[in-house]
Amino acid sequence: MKIKLDDMTWPEVDEISRKPNAVLIPVGSVEQHGLHLPLSVDSRCAAYLAEQAAKKVTEEHQIKVIVAPTIQYAEVTTFENFPGSIGISVDTEIRLIGDIARSFIKHGFKNIIFVNGHAPNVVPISTALRQVSVDFPDAGLYAVNWWALGFEVIPKIRKSTICLHADELETSLSLVIQPENVYLDKAIKEFPSYSLSEKWVYPDFYGPNRVFYHSRKKFPKFGTNPGVMGDPTVASRETGEKIIKAVVDDLAEIIVEVVESGGDSQ
Repeated sequence: MKIKLDDMTWPEVDEISRKPNAVLIPVGSVEQHGLHLPLSVDSRCAAYLAEQAAKKVTEEHQIKVIVAPTIQYAEVTTFENFPGSIGISVDTEIRLIGDIARSFIKHGFKNIIFVNGHAPNVVPISTALRQVSVDFPDAGLYAVNWWALGFEVIPKIRKSTICLHADELETSLSLVIQPENVYLDKAIKEFPSYSLSEKWVYPDFYGPNRVFYHSRKKFPKFGTNPGVMGDPTVASRETGEKIIKAVVDDLAEIIVEVVESGGDSQ
């Protein structure tokens, strides 16, 4: 059972495009993740979760799911001074995502889901898909942050109070996805602070953030912090496995709903 687009021949892709289907496009980054994690975390997490969800849906439903090659380059200015953080401009990212979406639409795919693993990608992905939807109003264009899934499970099992970057969640997932590249003995906990009080912005993906954009953030700077925002020292493979199952189950449910809502390619 092939699920990766780049492992397929064009006739195989053509056959899938004529049946109920969905395309998953992982989006990550090449960005520092502290002293204990590799630069590939955002990309590897997004790709792994997309692949697992694709397998689940393909096996359990009469739906073909393709996982496209991961978009690895993204805007990484927050950590651009850390060696290895390689990025592109927001404008370039918007154009890249838009062109990829348009290309899939051209080939008859109507259910396109971007699986995001890098928080700064939210705006470029949203902007690009909004632009594409103006030109192709009948296309099914979706985007989801993986950490927004598993919401009934993750808050209950995590041990740390702040999860933002190179934290317990990403470290736990990496202990499952690429344990050979995790150096837990080098993990250090660090926490960010914002210019606004916690009444308006809480430094956590699961906090009650009422201000949806703020640029005056006190993020770690190269040489003064290992590049962590959270507590990776409490991460574990067991936690990672539970998070993965919860996220994959939710993502699979989304895929099925998207296709069954009437947006399949038949």
